[in-house]
Amino acid sequence: MESGAGEIKALAVPLHGRPLAQFPLHPLLKERLSASGITRTTILQDLAFSEVLRGRDLILRARRGSGKGLLTVLWAANRLLSGNGNEEARPVALVVTSSPERARALADWARRLLEGLEHRVAVFSGEGPHLEAELPEVEKGPHLLFTTPDGLSRLLKWNLLRFHGLRLLVVDELEVMVSRSQTFVRQLLGKLPPPDRRQTLVLLGDLSYPALEVAAEITREPEEIYVEEGRRDFSGLKLAVIHVSEEEKWPLLLGILRQKGWPRALIFVNEKVTAQRLTDDLKAVGLKAAFLKPELPLPLRLNFLKGFARGDYRLLVATDAGCRFIQDPELELIINYDLPEVPSDFLQRAARIRKESGEILSLCDETGAFFLEAIEELLGRRMEVLYPEPEEEWLVSPALVREELGGKGAAPRRRPRPGKGRPRSRR
Repeated sequence: MESGAGEIKALAVPLHGRPLAQFPLHPLLKERLSASGITRTTILQDLAFSEVLRGRDLILRARRGSGKGLLTVLWAANRLLSGNGNEEARPVALVVTSSPERARALADWARRLLEGLEHRVAVFSGEGPHLEAELPEVEKGPHLLFTTPDGLSRLLKWNLLRFHGLRLLVVDELEVMVSRSQTFVRQLLGKLPPPDRRQTLVLLGDLSYPALEVAAEITREPEEIYVEEGRRDFSGLKLAVIHVSEEEKWPLLLGILRQKGWPRALIFVNEKVTAQRLTDDLKAVGLKAAFLKPELPLPLRLNFLKGFARGDYRLLVATDAGCRFIQDPELELIINYDLPEVPSDFLQRAARIRKESGEILSLCDETGAFFLEAIEELLGRRMEVLYPEPEEEWLVSPALVREELGGKGAAPRRRPRPGKGRPRSRR
């Protein structure tokens, strides 16, 4: 959707969702969308509509051009048309977005969808040359209000509107607002009715832990949808693979970490059971490690992620289910303890490195050998093959690591013998 003056812009993603007729939207909205040439959802809208139309709070992350703007307007308009639009306590729906320009663009769409009806739509930026024109519309008591953080602050200070009748809150591009002042945004949104008295949609263009902290505070048991294509440009990254037997992966991992000076690293595995076992083994030899469980509630998950970012844990073990939650701009090393079974998951894992440079080191065992060719075909390149020699430096026993690090605790469950031949290339 166009971020400027109300014309329809080609979406950055194809319309591969379902026909809008399949969703329980108000018939008038479907009719007016069809007249504008919009008959199908985007993938993002398809995922989101299923949740928000059931009354669930939602945190949604996707880049611009994926249909977030239209989703916002449709959701708000549908709420007004499906409820009592003449409620005395107004606004019924509030959209707080990052800039006056975006607020006006979204409001223009809402006016089109609600044209000729009794529902009032207003914009309030709270500053600039538009202020005199905006104030009368606000004073009439809009059903649907589009504003910015500065505009909302002025509305509250000037007591122009009361928000006790608010039933729907949309916070658009929250990470942009939080980057300017997390404290201001947190306090401002805290003045609105609590989450249990409204439905809330939080839209993110990019993930940031401070923004997710605020999102967790203003939502109630939210669903989370993160749409990301994965990394496509590998020009600055070092991609390498080591062929290794399953029984020697554990001492090889210790040897890699030891050679690199016990770095901060993200370690991916395919199965949750493997992730927990590997984490326990790493901690048992004295390494600070944590397993990111994707089913954790958002506040607890954020504690793990922030702990890794601060360096409380040097190693974070994750599965592909938890991959989407990780955004660490300082991360430089990913170790694929297991090669992903789905090639596109390699791109998702790689996207956790936000820097232009970094390293992704993959361990390819007997099972991973079945996935390697498809991954390299997707990458369009062969990964460098490393040969771990001499063995005594690459294959390290847990006992040696515990001795060097002074680690305490139970011995790891696996005790492979490190001297049984070097890993050989299966190329």
